[in-house]
Amino acid sequence: MKRNEEAGTPTDGDKAAQKRELDLLERRIMAARDAYRGPEVKGTRPAPTGKPSDMGVAMRLSSELVAGVLLGAGIGWFLDWLFGTLPIFLVVFTGLGTVAGVKNVLRATQAMNATAAEQKKDPSGR
Repeated sequence: MKRNEEAGTPTDGDKAAQKRELDLLERRIMAARDAYRGPEVKGTRPAPTGKPSDMGVAMRLSSELVAGVLLGAGIGWFLDWLFGTLPIFLVVFTGLGTVAGVKNVLRATQAMNATAAEQKKDPSGR
């Protein structure tokens, strides 16, 4: 680079060369950043595999069971309050809610097992 000897600054021709080099460097940096970033950062995500996560399965099964128990207990409490009885309805309907919750959990696991067996037979997952 040629410098203006008196001021120690680049000349006009050198400023244009510096600008070109900086633009080139900026393009290389942007290309490197784009290559480094994953598809999530670029705004696209890989296609879902169709297989639920273990945490999702656990949350679904536990919520099925808890919902059955709470709904049964709620109905029993309401009937006891309505009729002014001892907590007999609460006990009975809590038991029925527990049975219904367990039945829902079994039904959900059977459906998941059937789906997994189908995917094993067809490795393409279609």
